[in-house]
Amino acid sequence: MFNNILALALYSVIYSGTASALLTTPTGYIDGLDLRWGHSESSSLQAYNEAQGVQVASGSVYVDYLLGENLMQGQQYRGARDSTSRLTLGEGRYNSHLLHFDPVGVAKGKVENVTVSFKENIVAIILGHQYLNLSDGIFGHTNTTYQSKKSRRLEAHDLFTLEDSTTLVLNRLRVGRYWVDEARVITYSIPESNSFALFGLGLMGVVGLSIRRRR
Repeated sequence: MFNNILALALYSVIYSGTASALLTTPTGYIDGLDLRWGHSESSSLQAYNEAQGVQVASGSVYVDYLLGENLMQGQQYRGARDSTSRLTLGEGRYNSHLLHFDPVGVAKGKVENVTVSFKENIVAIILGHQYLNLSDGIFGHTNTTYQSKKSRRLEAHDLFTLEDSTTLVLNRLRVGRYWVDEARVITYSIPESNSFALFGLGLMGVVGLSIRRRR
């Protein structure tokens, strides 16, 4: 019940009437950050909005998980040692969001059951260091310093679930010294005229879920 009320409040707070597919709980601005190991530490998962409304040509962006191919709602997935899927985004306009976990200090860290919500539908996830590096130039922020080594990725012991079309649950992230856990979540870009309607539908869905669970 508490989670439903919190989700409802977050949807209300972040709506801005723009076309950007904002995270419901962004950590802050990614502009100017150094995301290499040890430079932007936190005991919690950090989530940032990256490039928005990027026009992509078919086959030009590789992703590790693609909706309808190897990514389905309600299923749990693992990270990967290497990017080997060869799956690519179709032609279209997309928004990018970066999930980043770099625990404070040099010891290992862990977060569990963290929910990250988006205003628009999730279409793909990039989590291997090869595909993350390749997509930095397309979706990354120009004034941000990204980790470029293989120590940047979600691995096989990291678990996540696509709970619904706009919600990702990080069931377990574990990271050790000199490593950062990162995933780039790609969402569809919706024209501005549809933003308010989508917000309303999302709001009604949260309210409906809350009512059903009280019965």
